[in-house]
Amino acid sequence: MDEFRIRLTEELILLMLDESSGYLEMVPGWDFSCVMAGAVIADLALENRIDTDLESLYLLDATPTGDVLLDPTLEEISNAEDHSDTQYWVERNAVRAEDIVTLTLERLVEKGVLDYEAGGFWTLSRSVSRSGLYPSADGAIQKEAKARILNIVLNDDIPDPRDVILVGLMHTCDGFKTLLSEEDYEEKRERIETVAGMDLVGRSVATAVKDSTVKPKTRRVIPAKPIPKLAVVDILRQRDFLAGNIPKATCSIFEEHGPVVRVPISMNGQPVVALMGPECNTWVNKQGRFYLRSKDYIQGLEGVFGASRTLPGMDGAEHHKMRKSLRTAYSRATLAERMPELISLCKESVCGWNEGDVFGATKTFQNHMSRQVSHLTMGVDCSHFVDDLLAYEHRALVTHVQGALPKFMMSTPKMRRSRKYVRELLDAIHTSHTPAQRRGKPLDVADAILELHRNDPQFLPETDITFPFVAAMVASIYLGSALGFAVYAMVNDPNLHARVREEADSLFGGHREPQAEDFSNLENIDATHRLFLESERMYPVIPWQLRTVMNQCMVAGFELPPKTRLLICHTATHYSEDLFPDPLKFDIDRYLPDRWEHTTPGAYAPYGLGTHTCLGHRWLELQMVVNLLVIAHHLELEMLPADYAMRINPFPTAAPRKKLEFRVARVRHPV
Repeated sequence: MDEFRIRLTEELILLMLDESSGYLEMVPGWDFSCVMAGAVIADLALENRIDTDLESLYLLDATPTGDVLLDPTLEEISNAEDHSDTQYWVERNAVRAEDIVTLTLERLVEKGVLDYEAGGFWTLSRSVSRSGLYPSADGAIQKEAKARILNIVLNDDIPDPRDVILVGLMHTCDGFKTLLSEEDYEEKRERIETVAGMDLVGRSVATAVKDSTVKPKTRRVIPAKPIPKLAVVDILRQRDFLAGNIPKATCSIFEEHGPVVRVPISMNGQPVVALMGPECNTWVNKQGRFYLRSKDYIQGLEGVFGASRTLPGMDGAEHHKMRKSLRTAYSRATLAERMPELISLCKESVCGWNEGDVFGATKTFQNHMSRQVSHLTMGVDCSHFVDDLLAYEHRALVTHVQGALPKFMMSTPKMRRSRKYVRELLDAIHTSHTPAQRRGKPLDVADAILELHRNDPQFLPETDITFPFVAAMVASIYLGSALGFAVYAMVNDPNLHARVREEADSLFGGHREPQAEDFSNLENIDATHRLFLESERMYPVIPWQLRTVMNQCMVAGFELPPKTRLLICHTATHYSEDLFPDPLKFDIDRYLPDRWEHTTPGAYAPYGLGTHTCLGHRWLELQMVVNLLVIAHHLELEMLPADYAMRINPFPTAAPRKKLEFRVARVRHPV
C-alpha cells in the first residue's frame, strides 16, 4: 500500500476536525461508529474488493489490501458463510470505530497531515494549512478535503466518485452543519442531496449508515450496571487515606469495588462518583472532552481573583485557543534556552544552605521553587512576600476548590493583609514588561499572557489577567512538593543517590557550565530523569481531579447522568500490581526500554488526563532534573529522622508532611 494514500476514513476525520477546538465535532456514539464503519466499506469498494448495491454486498476479491484499516473488515467478509447486505456489515464493523479513529489519527500525524498537541488536540500541519495540499511521496497533487468538498457544494465543481461518497457520508451524519453556516446549509441542501445520490456505491453505503442509525439490525442494547455505593466505613477502612496516600487508597477501592463507585459525599447537592483504573483513564483521555466540563469546580477560585474565564476552567474551542497561545511559553524548549539562568537560580538557593543546617522539606523547597518560577515565568522577584502570597493562594484552594473551609476564612485579618500582595505581584509584572524593559529578553509566560490580552482583549480581558499570574505561583507549590518527594527518594536510596551524584559531577564538574544540549541527551541524565518519573508515580502531587458530567455517557458499562460530579482518580493506576509489578518498590528501571511500564494506555497519569493534561509538564520534568542534579553536586544531604517513612499531607495538594527534614551533612562543592 502507498503509505501516503489518503483513505476515505482519514478524509472523513479531516472533514470532521474543528480547527478552532482541536478535536472532532461529532460526539462519539452509535451514529458516529456507523459512519466510520461505512467509510471502511466504501474504501473496500473503491479497492475493488467488494461491490455493493441497495440490496446486497458482494465479495469480489479476498486478496488483502495491505492496509490495516481495511483488511480486518475484508477478512471478516471473506470468511462469512452468507452474503449479508451493506447495512449488516456497517453495523458489524461499528464496534471497530474507536480503533479505526485512533489508527486514523496516528496515521495522519505520521504522514505530516496533522500535528498532535499534548492534551489530545489535533490541528492541520502548517504545510497542509498553508498549501491546501496533502504531502505526497510521488509528487502527485491532492487537494485538502475541506477545500474540495466545499468547492463541490458551494461552487458546483464536478465531483469524482470518492468525493461523492464523502459528501454522502457527511450528509448522513449532518456533518455539513459544522462546515457551513446555517444560511449556506439551507441554500445548498438540495445540491448536497443531489451529489450524495450520484454514485451507487456511495448511495448504498450512505443508506446503510442511515438505516443503521435509525433502525439497527444488529446493535445490542446493553443495560447499564448499577453503580456500587461506598459506605463511610469503606473509606475509613482504607488506612492509606490516613497516611495521605490517595493513589494507593483509591487503587485499593478500585480493586475491591471496580472502576466506577459512588462515594458517600455530595457537592452542591449533586452525587459524587469516582472513576478509577486504566479503562476509565483511557476513556477520559479519548472521550472526556465530549461529556465532561471543568468549569464548575474552579469558578469559585476564579472569582477570588476577579476572573470569569481561565485555562483550567475552559473547555472546547476557548480552551484550545488559550493553550495554543501559551504552549510556546510553557514548552521545554523555552526553558532550555534559559538554562544558564535556571542553573544560576538553583545555585543561589543552594549557596544559602550551609553545613549543619537543618530545614523542613516542604516549605523550603516550595520557597526554593517559587523564586525560580517567579523569575522564569514572570520576570519578577517576589521572594520578600512569597510566603504571604502562597498562604493566600493555599487558603483560596482549600476554601473554593476543596470546600474544606467556610468562605469567611478568606476574609480573616491575615488573608486581607496577604491579598494586597496579589496586587503587588500584578504591578511588578506590568512594570517589568514594558516594551523597553523586555527588549532583547527571552519570551516568558507573562509576555505570552499580556500579548494575548493586547491582541484579543475580548477573549482575555483585563479582569482575567490576574488569575494566570497567580496560577503560575500556585504551580510553584506543586513544583516544590514534587522536588521534596524526589529529594526524599534520592536520599533514601544510597545507591541511587550515588548514581545521581555521578551524573551531576559529570555535568557540573568541568570548567564550563552545562548547556541545554547536555540535558537533551538523556544518557547524561538517565538515572536522574528516571528517578523523577518514578517519584511522580509514587508521589503524584495532584492525585485526583474534579469534573462535571455535561452530557449523559456510559463509562465501563455504567451510566452517568448530567450534572453528576466526578472525582477522577487518575493516579489510582500507579499502585496497580497488574500495571506496575511490586508497586510499593521505588524502581527507576520501570522506565527502561525493555520494560516501559508507564506506556501502557491509562497506566501513568501524574499530569492529569485528556485536554486538561498539564500544559507545562515537559518544562516541569526538565526543571526538576536540573534541580536534583545541582543539589546532588553541591550538597550531601541527610534525612531527619534517618529512618523516616514518607507520610503525605494530601490537602490542598499532596506534599511531604512537616516532620520530613534534611540536614546538610557536607558541602561537596561550594557554589
